Amino acid sequence: MAKPIVVSLDGIESSFDHIKLDRKRLYGERRRVPLDLTGEPCVKSALTSDGLYLLQSGMTAQGYFDESGRWLQKSQLVGIGSDGQALELMPSTLGAVQPLELVEPDVLLEHVVESVYTLEATDLAAALQERLAAGDVFRFSFSYSADYKQSAAFLLKNTEGIFCLIGAPLTATWSEPGKLAEVVDAEDSSDDLDFEMF
Repeated sequence: MAKPIVVSLDGIESSFDHIKLDRKRLYGERRRVPLDLTGEPCVKSALTSDGLYLLQSGMTAQGYFDESGRWLQKSQLVGIGSDGQALELMPSTLGAVQPLELVEPDVLLEHVVESVYTLEATDLAAALQERLAAGDVFRFSFSYSADYKQSAAFLLKNTEGIFCLIGAPLTATWSEPGKLAEVVDAEDSSDDLDFEMF
């Protein structure tokens, strides 16, 4: 099992086990399984552009092919920032104490929620429990695994339980009267419209 989410409010720690909430958990799932002529399930795979290798599911999770077809392990890859410099790899926040910051609920609405975790308290401080029950929302840094960036996480409670919402800041593009709209590069646009989809 993954390490717990550990947070601190006024120097007092609380920890939570977490399960990622997805559509499958909420609604269940139905799967269509393609079968071959003998009734056996088909296996999804891809052929490399040179036709030399057949890649099955899970093979590319361990690395990548570069432009010359050379195989690179994930450990060899380095994140590069917009300035062209190598980025520092930050460790996972799981199991590491993250300080909580009280925020207004509006701050959560300024983020695009990318993941939701249901939390099960293994050690919940009484003060934090009271604040969550009162409707307070807390923000902390979150990274499930080692990564080049950390996301904003929001800790909150409702009648269904305690949740952790992981999000990225929302950047909205506004249109105003009298202001010209941004022009899309003609090379990026596509004329291949399928009018049947309308």
